[in-house]
Amino acid sequence: MGDIAGGVFARHSVAYLMPSTTYKGATSAGRSKFDLTSIRAIPIRDVAIDLGYALTAGGTGRCRLPGHEDRNPSFSIRSATNRFTCFACGGNGDVIELVMKMRGTGFVDTCKWLTDRHLGGASVRSWVGRRPAGKAANATRALSVPAKEEHAAAPDYEAFEWLLLSSTLNSSGYNYLASRGFSAETIAHFRVGQIGDRGKAMQKAVARFGLERLRSCGLVCEGKFGDRFVFPTGYLLFPFIIDGNVAYLQARRPDSGTQWRWLCPNSLIPPVFNRSALAAGATTVSICEGVTDVVSAHELGMPAIGLVGANARLDEATLDLLRGRNVAIFGDRDPAGSRFALHLIDRLAGIGVTAISKRLPSGADDLNDHLRNMRGLTA
Repeated sequence: MGDIAGGVFARHSVAYLMPSTTYKGATSAGRSKFDLTSIRAIPIRDVAIDLGYALTAGGTGRCRLPGHEDRNPSFSIRSATNRFTCFACGGNGDVIELVMKMRGTGFVDTCKWLTDRHLGGASVRSWVGRRPAGKAANATRALSVPAKEEHAAAPDYEAFEWLLLSSTLNSSGYNYLASRGFSAETIAHFRVGQIGDRGKAMQKAVARFGLERLRSCGLVCEGKFGDRFVFPTGYLLFPFIIDGNVAYLQARRPDSGTQWRWLCPNSLIPPVFNRSALAAGATTVSICEGVTDVVSAHELGMPAIGLVGANARLDEATLDLLRGRNVAIFGDRDPAGSRFALHLIDRLAGIGVTAISKRLPSGADDLNDHLRNMRGLTA
């Protein structure tokens, strides 16, 4: 393992959006629920990074709009206008359009996600007509938007457990996981499942739990043609288990496609992945930004937990479990990964925990690359 056994950087995927100023399916009733002025004022750079973009200091990077493979960086954001542009495929738009495209959600669900994720989850309708600029806007938001006591969606342990048990891993999913370097023992340890037929899965889930309950835990969301199940046919399911309960599910497409690689329950904030690794009493624990790197760390014999999203933060319960340990931070070899690692180092230093970030070996952009390189599994 050498230098790897001590640290990590954050990892992320990249994505972009189509031009438009009119949002299909956005009714006046849906619009009235949100303060669009405040939502559109959310810094698009922060949202792009949250969605997995790797951006330079100047706001450029590779475009990953669905259907567009960008080998040379063509994507750019402009802080002055708070919009993005791809000079290769012509995609452009504001922060709402970026999220709609990347998460495959409608206007209402997109506004909910942006409000919950970047405005503290609070109702901000009183902001209408007042849009502070620059640093003043950020300061005003920090003071004026109270923390939301209850999120729009809540975990449903029973529904999540039922779905996982109903989603048996098939050969396509197993073969994909094996191609990433994961052993049968590791796959079983993380209880990886796989969605069968999406329509049948939703039909059975509705019959058992009812539509409203599935909406409230994020398994069903608003689609172009009505309610739809959030996880497509064939997607792998990774459970987030807290105190023995399936508290969250993240889905991953079982191939090398870049469109909608990861999907999550609608409007539900992910907890820490693999927190049970902290129960074993290991003196050194790794933190990864993403599920695949956590599974890779486990395969390499390193206890690890994971955060989902470049802007994800450790909760107080997890911070308490990290006290008295040494922490290593793993992530992608890119600027966002470096920022993620630096934030964690500072956060953990504040509670007296020593954390270090390790460089990945040459030829590895993330921990899974390192695992596959070690096992001769080239792309």
